[in-house]
Amino acid sequence: MLIMKVAIIGCGAIAQTRHAPAVAANPDAELYMVCDPVKANADALAAQYHTRAVYDIREVLEDAAVSAVIVCTPERFHCENVVAALQEGKDVLCEKPLAMNTAEGEKIVQAWRESGKRLMVAFGQRLSAGHTLAKQLLKQGKIGKPLTFRTALAHRGAEYAALQAPEADFYDKRLAGIGDVMLSVGCHRMDLIPYLFDTRITAVSAMTSTLDKRYADGRLIGAADHAMIHMELENQMVGSAWISWCDYGETERGSVIYGTEGTMHIYEQPGIVVKKKDGGGEEYTIEQDPREWLRITDHFIAVLAGQAEAVCDGDDGLACLLAMEAVEQSQREARRVAVRPPAQYSDNGR
Repeated sequence: MLIMKVAIIGCGAIAQTRHAPAVAANPDAELYMVCDPVKANADALAAQYHTRAVYDIREVLEDAAVSAVIVCTPERFHCENVVAALQEGKDVLCEKPLAMNTAEGEKIVQAWRESGKRLMVAFGQRLSAGHTLAKQLLKQGKIGKPLTFRTALAHRGAEYAALQAPEADFYDKRLAGIGDVMLSVGCHRMDLIPYLFDTRITAVSAMTSTLDKRYADGRLIGAADHAMIHMELENQMVGSAWISWCDYGETERGSVIYGTEGTMHIYEQPGIVVKKKDGGGEEYTIEQDPREWLRITDHFIAVLAGQAEAVCDGDDGLACLLAMEAVEQSQREARRVAVRPPAQYSDNGR
């Protein structure tokens, strides 16, 4: 079997802890090259995996041996890097979110359509064991017809995701690159909910705020660190999401789905608990998998090798951006906002 040569663009924490180890351990791929304009970052990752370091994306894209790239740069560079890679005939896995806004997302989708190449977004929560099982159980009718839901994704903040200890000036240096809590965290839930129910978000009523994250001088950051969102789905379901960088206890990633025959509790405990309206119930244990957060990279490689159907693509990335655009508008205008349908921007939008 031909071993595909993969390059990683951006050598920060997400590349170091997830994508690089996944590619290096995959028998169908070779970590052929890593790229970062910060020479020390590229050199360190290259040394760890005994591969080549370059410092200009053009060296990656001009190398005919590279068949696929994984874009791990800060969000504000996603658009230019993904478009350039697609135009040079590379398959692309882009870290979430696809872009900083819908205008950039539309540009990427257009380049994807024109390229004929693969484009996936690293919506890894679609592949987590609990969410995969939950989707199966919902299709089996374990709680009857789903009616509503509540979901949370909250942790201590983006500064704690960095490899080094949190720095007082983290948001002074990094906020422009990562956007806000919705781009950093909320995108996972704005993608997961449509995935679980095979539908799309049609309208939102949202409140976003800045509660606690600060610049080095003590001022609150100029972006939301907290969001409460009411969603309406195309299948007539409604539900709510809590997204936050201000959960200083244990990370919360639980969801509860309420159906006509019971409720399903996902990741409120390690697995899934189904509680029936007749008083019965079932528990499903989810084994801890140290490779859980590497699955999206493995899946990307399997898709390129013809071993799997892609769990997400550029349309899903754009749909997520459209939903988050509506969240921003809802907060700004203090009203319910309809989500623009992806079909306006894609030949096969959903």
